[in-house]
Amino acid sequence: MHNTIEIDLNAILHNITAIKSAIDQETKLIGVVKANAYGHGLVETARTIWTGGADILAVNSLEEAVALRVNKIKAPILILSYVEPSEFRKILDFDLTLTVYDLNQIRHLSKEAQKQNKWAKVDVKIDTGMGRYGFDRDVFLDAFEKIVASEHIKIEGIHSHFASAGDDVFSRNQIDVMRGALFSLQQHSISAPIVHMAASEATFRYPEAHFDAVRVGLGLYGYYGFEADNLPELKAPLKLKSKIAQIRAISRGDSIGYDRDFIADKDMEVAVVPIGYFDGYSRSLSNKSEVLIFGKRCKILGRVCMNILMVDVTSMKCVSGDEVVLIGDQKGEFIGADELSKLSGTIVNETLCRLGEHIPREYHFK
Repeated sequence: MHNTIEIDLNAILHNITAIKSAIDQETKLIGVVKANAYGHGLVETARTIWTGGADILAVNSLEEAVALRVNKIKAPILILSYVEPSEFRKILDFDLTLTVYDLNQIRHLSKEAQKQNKWAKVDVKIDTGMGRYGFDRDVFLDAFEKIVASEHIKIEGIHSHFASAGDDVFSRNQIDVMRGALFSLQQHSISAPIVHMAASEATFRYPEAHFDAVRVGLGLYGYYGFEADNLPELKAPLKLKSKIAQIRAISRGDSIGYDRDFIADKDMEVAVVPIGYFDGYSRSLSNKSEVLIFGKRCKILGRVCMNILMVDVTSMKCVSGDEVVLIGDQKGEFIGADELSKLSGTIVNETLCRLGEHIPREYHFK
């Protein structure tokens, strides 16, 4: 295949160690592997994170959870998002934990669990300020008591999510809301199970939000998503590669690509590379980003096409078949997903998650 993604599994193990150095020994690590493990490939990446020290794995969907179970990954698995009530039987069959935020979910799940004579595991979500899934703070206690009283329901955890971890005032208010909810349970002699709130950024910004576990996604994949001093070094495990398909001689005044928005101001040599926005390399990087060839940065010329992009290789003596690195390192030079994210006006999470699942992933212990 001309397009491939290489994953350095040692880098993921390094990141687990770095993250654990920032939390107490008793604090559990929930490894978030949703969205195809942030583009790294669900099964092999999840297996590495689980065997490398995570206590729980978190996915987005039932389909992701079942894929892990089918591939014999026996970790506790938390589903973070919506599951159709008609699929609740699989929650029980595959021993999964469902995030609940609505008493209708509990009624359907309890009914299914009673039918199978099994205990359904749930993690109760409280909305502390995100405005997404979760019980509102003013009904949380009443809802929690109803869940406790439900037949065949076992509460595994309580969690919430930060809306803007970089907003210190708002984030600390969210922490206070969570503390208030936990205190209300204590006042009613209800013991709290595992409590988790901090994702990657909050894990390093707010130690007081660690509670019983941290829920880390992006950090496992080598990026913080914010800048700060004295952070443990993380390593980016992912490398996106392609190959040169053709070298073209372009004369001064010639245009390159759709809409002719690049016009050569001199004679040039241009490499045609068979990768584009269908593969997850954003069209918004047109005329902005660079790739690596022989360890040298080469500028993209014209519009990124659906399956093709063009690169300036003037005087580089390239030939068809030479390696092109779009994300990752080559001969000591490095282009990170964070660099591309800034150029395209998005976040690292999106840049990684959009990498096409059709691109083969190759896993290595270097």
